[in-house]
Amino acid sequence: MNNPSMKKYNSFSFLLLIFLTLFYVSVFAQNTQDLALADEYYEQGEYEKAIQYYEKIAKKNPSASYIYANYLDAMLRLEQLKDAEKYIERCLKDRPLDPKINIDYAKLFLQKREDKKANRHFEEYINSIKSNSHLARVTARVLAHEGFYEYAEKMYLQAQKNTQENYDMDLGLLYLAMGKPKKMVEQFLILLKTQPNDAPYVQHLLQSRLSEDEEWDMVEPMLYEAIQKYPNNEVFSEMLVWYFLQRKNFMMAFTQAKALDRRNKSEGVKIMEIGMLAYNNEEWKSAMTIFGHLTENYKGRFIYGQAKHFLMESKEEYIKHQFPIDKEQIKSLVNDYQESLTEIGWNPSTAKSARNMALLQAFYLNQKDIAINTLNKITEIRGVPHQLLSQVKLDLGDIYVLKNEPWEATLLYSQVEKTEKETPLGYSAKLKNAKLSYFNGDFKLAKAHLDILKLATSREIANDAMDLSILIQDNTGLDSSETAMKEYAAIDLLIFQQQYEDALLAYNKILSHFENHSLTDEIYWKEAIILQKMGRFEEAAEKLKTVLKINPTDIFGDDANFLLGKIYEENLNNTQKAEEYYKKQLVDYAGSMYVVEARKRIRKLRGEVIN
Repeated sequence: MNNPSMKKYNSFSFLLLIFLTLFYVSVFAQNTQDLALADEYYEQGEYEKAIQYYEKIAKKNPSASYIYANYLDAMLRLEQLKDAEKYIERCLKDRPLDPKINIDYAKLFLQKREDKKANRHFEEYINSIKSNSHLARVTARVLAHEGFYEYAEKMYLQAQKNTQENYDMDLGLLYLAMGKPKKMVEQFLILLKTQPNDAPYVQHLLQSRLSEDEEWDMVEPMLYEAIQKYPNNEVFSEMLVWYFLQRKNFMMAFTQAKALDRRNKSEGVKIMEIGMLAYNNEEWKSAMTIFGHLTENYKGRFIYGQAKHFLMESKEEYIKHQFPIDKEQIKSLVNDYQESLTEIGWNPSTAKSARNMALLQAFYLNQKDIAINTLNKITEIRGVPHQLLSQVKLDLGDIYVLKNEPWEATLLYSQVEKTEKETPLGYSAKLKNAKLSYFNGDFKLAKAHLDILKLATSREIANDAMDLSILIQDNTGLDSSETAMKEYAAIDLLIFQQQYEDALLAYNKILSHFENHSLTDEIYWKEAIILQKMGRFEEAAEKLKTVLKINPTDIFGDDANFLLGKIYEENLNNTQKAEEYYKKQLVDYAGSMYVVEARKRIRKLRGEVIN
């Protein structure tokens, strides 16, 4: 049975629903339009017009968060401080704990020069949320972002006391932002006491933020203090090892790592890592000491063979960098290699050591046939990686060049070119073939090889190819016979064969026969390098000065100037002259790759600690 009154009620309800829907759609549409206009005027800097539309929205929704930032900023820009204060207070009634609104309220007092009110509000607000870990962290970050660092610090410290949350990392980052490196380090060390796994991140932050020596210097005593305070917490000892490595003080890092290694029985892994860092930084003496320790104390362990190999390599590099090279030391080193091979055996793990020994025999002891036998023996070892076998072929080719048998050499180089296509070894083989053509005076064929290599993926090989190609291009075609260039190329072969006296005589011949030739500065530079290797340092210095006199801005200018500084510092013991040339490097060759090293050497000569 139909009820008329019920029908009327349902019809009324339906009409009311439609009316309300249309009303709210209309209001929403109006709000959207007002907001768009307000934002547009705000972006255009027409703040009075923007405020009119923001006010319309605020009357309908007093604490609308989507207008808060722009509306408040517009009022502040027009210095409508009373209206701004009323607006913030309305928003605070709805959101009393909102960090941004509370901080803006305090900032408003500061703008009105009511500092006491501002400070009181900061204090009251911090006190009201100190037990809320999430709000405390958000507030501290907003405070820091706004530049209120001291209140951010206070927020973290209050929250640290009143919650279970850890804010050590936050405090450390805050001190970093505040430019307080000492407090930053202190806080990070407090953090590491309970959270040692954060050490890598802390190290990253210290490495990227500590720039001055004074800042780095303060870290060491703080770490020692932490070690004494918490002797059973290894993270601080590990941090000290890391610290010394940043300072490139490999021996101190080694001393600390030894103690850790004994305690943890970690088989010398960290010590090996430090030895490799010393080796890669060309700190040969430190590397020798570290690898020597490993070979003495880890015999029979997995790390022994690797340590033995790098001990030999460190000795080799040290000897090779002492001019003139001592043949007796080379002989002693070859004996060490032979003893090592006898002890460990000829196997894939010792193949590199055998290769090193062969190169010493060939290039320093004139034992070319013995070296060839050594290299051939490597090729008979089963399991040697094919890349190493290809490298051995290149070495054999080099020795045949020493023996003046270029056809044997090019045969070996070409084999590697074929088997190692599009690899650094393949490119190296092609470069060696190009140099053979160059030594022989066949510049057209050499340049054809070199122009291909200029596109090699190996930057070092591409650069070498580019340099030699430019040398040929710049110095051929100057006379129909290309006599000077052919003589110069033949001297490069003498240098490769380490026939230094013959090379110097031949250079003098070119200089006397081809006065003011474009090769002149190249020749003086090469003479300086040869004389340095022969230990004739005074003569080397004079040749370098000639390079600088002829053309100080040419390609060899910065190289010659820096090498002069090194020779005066390391070989002639004239620190005053050395510093003079290093300073010149900073002024006359400011874009040089040696500038950073020159600056370090100046500071070292003055007795400063170098990071």
